[in-house]
Amino acid sequence: GAAWSWRRRLWEWEEEMLGECRGLLSDIVLQPTVADRWLWRHDPGGGYTVQSAYLLLTSRDVPDVEDSTDLIWHKQVPLKASVLAWRLLQNRLPTKDNLVRRCRTLNFAHSF
Repeated sequence: GAAWSWRRRLWEWEEEMLGECRGLLSDIVLQPTVADRWLWRHDPGGGYTVQSAYLLLTSRDVPDVEDSTDLIWHKQVPLKASVLAWRLLQNRLPTKDNLVRRCRTLNFAHSF
């Protein structure tokens, strides 16, 4: 039917996700006489290939850090994941290159 029933009252963030889901499903038309099939829209033939996925991923522009903050600091993202993502985008992870650049002494014999 048109109505969905839930065992409990939805949280506000779940209501938002439900609205997004309904928006995604609103354009879908079900046709009982047509068989379901998988379709990869990023390949002219509709079939998935690693090459088409690679081209899709490498052809996209790198998102601006300011545009990513809403996703990084979303309330459903665990804090430690948000901090990691923020440090990654700020180039503040303690990689060997960053530590050397910041004049931190490293003992390379114990690094892995």
